[in-house]
Amino acid sequence: MLQDCLHEGVELPTLHPGVTLLDIDSSLGVEPLCAVVLDHLIGDSGRAFWVDAGGHVRTRTLHRLAPHPRYLDRITAARGFTAYQHASLLDRLPRVVSDAAVDRTPPALVVVPAIDRLYREDDIPREQSKDLLVRRLATLAGIARQRDIPVVLTRSREDDLSAPVEAAAHETLSCTATTFGPRFTDQEGTDETLVYHVGDGWMQTTLAFWREILEHRAQVAGAPVDDGEQTISVDEPTARVSSPVTPEGW
Repeated sequence: MLQDCLHEGVELPTLHPGVTLLDIDSSLGVEPLCAVVLDHLIGDSGRAFWVDAGGHVRTRTLHRLAPHPRYLDRITAARGFTAYQHASLLDRLPRVVSDAAVDRTPPALVVVPAIDRLYREDDIPREQSKDLLVRRLATLAGIARQRDIPVVLTRSREDDLSAPVEAAAHETLSCTATTFGPRFTDQEGTDETLVYHVGDGWMQTTLAFWREILEHRAQVAGAPVDDGEQTISVDEPTARVSSPVTPEGW
């Protein structure tokens, strides 16, 4: 369910333990996913584990949206470039999550965007690709169950190959583009248009708007907020591009 109203009727979806499928309109890019991940970290002291495919983990976007750069310290990312690399990363993920728990950095979230993307490549037979995908979905479901944390998945396409992704999900959320901005909708039909009111009857959503949402949530949670005077526009290159998010393997 969509809960925790943040600001003038604006809210981000609350993630619950279990597997969540997040279907995002392709025109919206990676910002909604990054905002949901950071919003969850604001309310949880644990670490996010991101297994990427197709360049969804964007350091610049995460840096722009984070209310404080410290939140990026809690995102560990790895990227697969083939189906076999991706499957190998997911096979190793339970151990990585367990090691983090032992080191007193408890897992808070697992993120696997476009989980089906690499399994569509020509270098892997279709019958084998579906088997690989189904087995890794079982691994992710096991992590969600054993660690009692959310596992967020997205898919690149809705067809027979990605059907097991929807079947594995305990909850499905949709994020669609509307004339008034992005809108999250859950299976029960609860939705809220995420817009920024600029007056004169006009509404707009921007990266600064996502940042405002996250800053508000951070203040509610008593978390640190970067209140420096530097501002970054949507088209301005980020001055600080370094990040603990590492795109290599575990």
